[in-house]
Amino acid sequence: MGGSAGFGGSASGSGTKNLFSSGAGTQGQKRGGVVPLGRSIRGGRGVGRPSGLSRSVVVGEEESEVEEEEEEEEEREVKRGRPGTFAVDFDESYEDDEEDAEGEEEEEHRRDERRGGAGRAQGHEDYDADMWLDMPSTTPRHLRGEVGDESDLMMLNTPAATERVRREAEDIFRASSMQAGAARRREHRAAALAKDIYTQMGTAELTEAPQVILGTEAMINRLYDDGVGEADDEERLEDTLATVAGRVAKLWQGYVDKLPDSDQEHTAEIGPGPQASPFEKANYLAHLALQVHHSRYDDGGLDKPEPLPATLFGWLNEYHNLYAQQIEDVLRHRPSPACHSLFWESIFISLLRGNVNDAIDLLQNAGWGHVKKSQRGEYAYSGQALANVESATADTITMLETCPGLDANWEIWSSDWTLFRVRAQGTLEHLRRFAEGKGNNSLGDSFAASTRSRSSMAGLARRAESQVPWEIYENLNIVFDIVLGSQDAIVGAAQDWCEATIGLFGWWDERRPEKNGMAASLSKSQTMVLSNGASDVESYLDRLSRAFHATLDSDFHYNSTSPLEVGMACVFEDNIKAVIGLLRGWSLPIASAVAEIASLGRWLPPHRRTGAFGFEDLDMDDLEVLGMDPGSPDEVDGIKDSTLVQYAQALAHYQELSSVQDKSGSSKDGWELAINVLGRMDSPERSEEMVGLLVRDLLDGLHVESSGTVDRIWTLLNSLGMIPFAEETAESYGEILKRDSHRYGEAMWYYALAHRPNKVRDVMNLLISYSLVQSTAYPPTSELDPYLQRLLADRNKTLEECAKQDLEAAELLGKMLSGYASLRQFYDVRDSAVLDTAARQQAAAALVSVIASSDDNIRGGLYDQTRDGIVSEDFLLALLGEATAFVTNSDNTNIHHGQASEPAITLDHIDTMLKALEDLHEVGDRVKNACEEFLQVVLAAAPGGLKGSTPADLLKKSTGNISGSYVLGGSSVMVSQLQKSLGPGAGPAKNVKRGWDWRKDMRADTKGEDVMRRLRLGLAKDLAGLWLAEADGGVWGV
Repeated sequence: MGGSAGFGGSASGSGTKNLFSSGAGTQGQKRGGVVPLGRSIRGGRGVGRPSGLSRSVVVGEEESEVEEEEEEEEEREVKRGRPGTFAVDFDESYEDDEEDAEGEEEEEHRRDERRGGAGRAQGHEDYDADMWLDMPSTTPRHLRGEVGDESDLMMLNTPAATERVRREAEDIFRASSMQAGAARRREHRAAALAKDIYTQMGTAELTEAPQVILGTEAMINRLYDDGVGEADDEERLEDTLATVAGRVAKLWQGYVDKLPDSDQEHTAEIGPGPQASPFEKANYLAHLALQVHHSRYDDGGLDKPEPLPATLFGWLNEYHNLYAQQIEDVLRHRPSPACHSLFWESIFISLLRGNVNDAIDLLQNAGWGHVKKSQRGEYAYSGQALANVESATADTITMLETCPGLDANWEIWSSDWTLFRVRAQGTLEHLRRFAEGKGNNSLGDSFAASTRSRSSMAGLARRAESQVPWEIYENLNIVFDIVLGSQDAIVGAAQDWCEATIGLFGWWDERRPEKNGMAASLSKSQTMVLSNGASDVESYLDRLSRAFHATLDSDFHYNSTSPLEVGMACVFEDNIKAVIGLLRGWSLPIASAVAEIASLGRWLPPHRRTGAFGFEDLDMDDLEVLGMDPGSPDEVDGIKDSTLVQYAQALAHYQELSSVQDKSGSSKDGWELAINVLGRMDSPERSEEMVGLLVRDLLDGLHVESSGTVDRIWTLLNSLGMIPFAEETAESYGEILKRDSHRYGEAMWYYALAHRPNKVRDVMNLLISYSLVQSTAYPPTSELDPYLQRLLADRNKTLEECAKQDLEAAELLGKMLSGYASLRQFYDVRDSAVLDTAARQQAAAALVSVIASSDDNIRGGLYDQTRDGIVSEDFLLALLGEATAFVTNSDNTNIHHGQASEPAITLDHIDTMLKALEDLHEVGDRVKNACEEFLQVVLAAAPGGLKGSTPADLLKKSTGNISGSYVLGGSSVMVSQLQKSLGPGAGPAKNVKRGWDWRKDMRADTKGEDVMRRLRLGLAKDLAGLWLAEADGGVWGV
């Protein structure tokens, strides 16, 4: 007995009987043998026969045939009715198809004769010359109507047809928009419900562990560092998005795994149980959303985007598999897996979940020979029936083994899948012809369309004549219908709406006619779009949305009271705004991370402001008066920015982060992460507004010892490009230092970071003025703060380190510090233990450089503040007083304090001082008066003081009349510092060892003119001495 190579395999040339042959085989031989597969796909038409299109032109002469076909069609429509097992329907069309197959050629011949010889000849002539008319029609005969059929006009007049035409027109418009590149808009049926739910949920509290918050933030920062560059690089961004999405999902899942499990029992449902933590629910929903958009697979070391069907099948098996051991349980069942009550259901579920290999294993190890009719009865399949079952099952397995999904190829719009389904359809046709002994001419007829009247006599007769046991035949047909994309078969085999949606998404052939003979979801216009073979992300998301809506149109519905199931519905509809809103009610870190990934990945639509746009400067009362509704924060700021603001507000008050240290041993505070989060908002204006509020709140809590916090705030704001807030922070801290401490060097540095040169000058003037008043370096070396000490001890190295943080601030500080540093150098050399000629010359050079700087703003006797002198002109007279120590005293026969020695000043020094004297003499009265009054303060502060007066009295008297003075009148802080230092009870500086004090020989009534006169006379004598020394060979004399 010859074996069969497939369903309905032909017998050998010797006429050997087919393995499956019985009565049906005899009938087939009477009809002239088995119809070839190619002919069965074409509907059984003979070669060279005109197509239905050519026949449809002649109408009037075929009224009787048309009426007969209408009656037959009405009978078939009446017989279509109730669904069968697993939503499989039966009808009696096989009988009609058999009669049509037997008498088709005779009927066509009679029609040709009625048309006439000439017409027939002309028809064949046209047919032979027309390639389009030669194409076989794949539409079932009972669905093809003749042109001019009155039933067509009746159908077009029904309300249902009108609505269908309207929808078709809308679909054509949407399809043309998509082809033109317009943005696709999907139907969001769950949007209103989701908004109501997450509005009632509110915003979750920040209760996650610090490790989760810091880890998530690190991943998002990496996303911006690695994925967003100066130049657009879409491939780089996509790779980074996929990497970051996978890592944050792994981080969240690791945290969920460590959470304690609830021991309370609950009904099986989609997702975590009702007792699960909010973070676990957020992780479940976020994981699905991220996988839909950013799943990758390893292809030879390269990460490539994974087809979305493969992604969803993987997610379904991992995260929604209520009976994970079902396949193993069925395979271990004894006496055989086929005896298990869930055998066929397990096969269907395996296919729906993309586990083609599991379905093959079940069919291969079914053990049909052990199936019994009852527990103690005889075997159900034996002999020829068993052989037929095993052969039919083997051919089904062969078909499944050619499925591309078996090799993880889920590009469902690829040519591999098209070829697979064509071959599977041919295999199914062979099965039907063999099992029922009939030639099925209709490629478009599914098995479901042949089972509507199985309870009828004809249906019972077919069951009795079947070569394959009918229950196995039914289930094998369901297997074929699933892989061929039958919506009814897929939905009928699913266990819940989630499984049905993903099953439809992976297997559904949207062009496949269903019960009504039309594609259930895909209109002609949409078919036109998909015919291009597009498999991009947007096409997959459109298909996922249609699959979800098709599921809802069936008997499946999601739980509208479960926020998690509503969120999953929003994922399937690609409504990411609602997804983020729901995540925000469970976990702010997850919601903000998903929002940022979705925004960069462009699957979160950009926000379009609504509400009171253009009325931002009005408060709530003003808007109420105008009748304007500003809208919710989500409507005003957008769902992403609104979520980031709420997350930042929670982070700013989160105190547990500082307890966690990274590998370098450093830690972060909540406000640092909050500023980072706010810096990533889409709206720059809104971001700056919120950062400003946060920074000012932080500044209110600063004190003198907050330098570390200020440095971190400044660094963070600069890295985010928020320079004004960074400068405001540095300036505020500088004010605190100047007001509440004597850390002048640190205050100057923070003023420099704030790029406030006037503030730096104020502190410098304070130090110079106090040094001149005390005629000694201030502050003393023992009281220098670390900043000022480093600047004075190793200026160049310290400024280099400062330049690494802010080059402009380092340059400003170095420039402003030069005058004070030179004056301090003068005092240090003067007060040193060794005071030889070289030391005096060094001291003189330092002092003259300060005099030159103070004279910069009054060059030529004209005050010009734009010259931006380092040392204030108000100090010039006091500085010239200090220079009298290096100039010959005309009242003293000896020079330089009675010591005959080499001169300490040079010709250049004399020239500089003479110019300063002339400039000061010619300058306006305001500068003169300021210099004079400061000189009186300096003289009054001399050791021993002035008779009948204290330095504080002189300071009070002078500051009350010199409002124009830059030094005293322009800096109230400096005045208060001087008053504090020289106030009642303070007295002059004590225990100060000076090399000399120029005020020692000055009288109490000394004026500025006296100092200037003495300098002129002394400089003239010194200049004459230098000329004589040069003329006499360098001898310095009287």
